[in-house]
Amino acid sequence: MIDVANSGAVALITLSRPEARNALSRALIAAIAATVKEIEADPDIKVLLLTGGSTFCAGADIVEMRDIGVLEALSGDFSGCCDALANCTKPVVAAVEGYAIGGGCELIEMCDIVVAGESARFGHPEIGLGTLSGGGGTQRLARAVGRAKAMDLVLTGRLVTASEAERIGLISRVVDTGKALEAALEIATLVASRAPFAVRFAKESVDQAVSVGLEGGLRLERRLFHLSFATGEFHDGLQSYLAR
Repeated sequence: MIDVANSGAVALITLSRPEARNALSRALIAAIAATVKEIEADPDIKVLLLTGGSTFCAGADIVEMRDIGVLEALSGDFSGCCDALANCTKPVVAAVEGYAIGGGCELIEMCDIVVAGESARFGHPEIGLGTLSGGGGTQRLARAVGRAKAMDLVLTGRLVTASEAERIGLISRVVDTGKALEAALEIATLVASRAPFAVRFAKESVDQAVSVGLEGGLRLERRLFHLSFATGEFHDGLQSYLAR
């Protein structure tokens, strides 16, 4: 489900559910969280590099979500994504090929530097399922690209190209298709070579600059996401999607 390898002081985490386009099942979310925790505790690792092969992540596992009711969502604080990356004190670099949508887009919004192949696609199509982001998408997206562009993406559910994602500030760099991992590893290796305390302090400082009020927004988003399980719209959206 997850492959982990080290390249010097860089830990490479590869999502490995190719049969589901790396959809975020609860088991995969737990595996990501456990892996990040282990890497955080390893003093020899300075940077995390997250990738997913030819498809980064197609979002939450909607087959699994079909059977989650509002009470289960509320009691388990279900998000459909993994918060571990957002809480990581070490720099997190992402290498994206293919789709990073829904929960997959939320993952890259938690990363510090995102490198994408030019054929990659990003977006928040949750509205088409009768729900909204539950793992920080509305909050981090708006902070990254601004209110107007976030409203455009969230309310329409449209996907954007890597070039547009870079232009609006959602990702850091665009490279040739198939070259994202190579470029991201080069960046991660460079960051890992910098003074570790300076890197940690710089990351924390930048995060504070762009996340004032984030916690309150995240709590609101999560509650609205949970409430969407009770409207019937989400269930209907999932059934229509699975039927297709």
